[in-house]
Amino acid sequence: MVFIMLLLVACQAPSPDGQGDEQTLTLSLIDPVLQWRSGVLGVVSGISFAPSPAVLEALDHGVAVTLVVATRIHPIHGVLASTDQTRNHRFEIRYLPLIEQYQLTELKTNTSVTYPRLRLLISALAQPKFLDTHLTQEAVQGRSWHVQAKPDIDRERLPAPMQLALWGDRQWRSQADGWDWRVEVGDAP
Repeated sequence: MVFIMLLLVACQAPSPDGQGDEQTLTLSLIDPVLQWRSGVLGVVSGISFAPSPAVLEALDHGVAVTLVVATRIHPIHGVLASTDQTRNHRFEIRYLPLIEQYQLTELKTNTSVTYPRLRLLISALAQPKFLDTHLTQEAVQGRSWHVQAKPDIDRERLPAPMQLALWGDRQWRSQADGWDWRVEVGDAP
């Protein structure tokens, strides 16, 4: 097992000329804002996605790639928060070789749309979406809350043999920072 781990680390080492692989995954939220809808707070944002060569190769070989936007809320109680609630919003991207199209599935609603080109799918991901946080107006009346949102690739949904190999691979990990907001008592409409 140790030999396998050393081999994986060696494969990810920088090239002899001192430069690392510059073709990394780009995955971030596009101008996210908080918005109330039907008494629930959500993050309205598009997803900026520029796949790395490794992600493109996996798609071409029939591997479904799932993007996840995790929204996390917890009450603000000085240093410690008593409860954390995380809501994961997943978007599955799949290449369908028989019809030469890309499929985008929003797993929460199980709605799928196919696109003839990957750039059209990426454009659809960039359109603003409401990503709920499960924070209600009633909860904001009594205390302040901390809200976070961060996109990444859900590596746990990849085939098991790939998961260990991709543990530290920059081509499969979002380098973008997440977003943070503070919702004060009475901020709800």
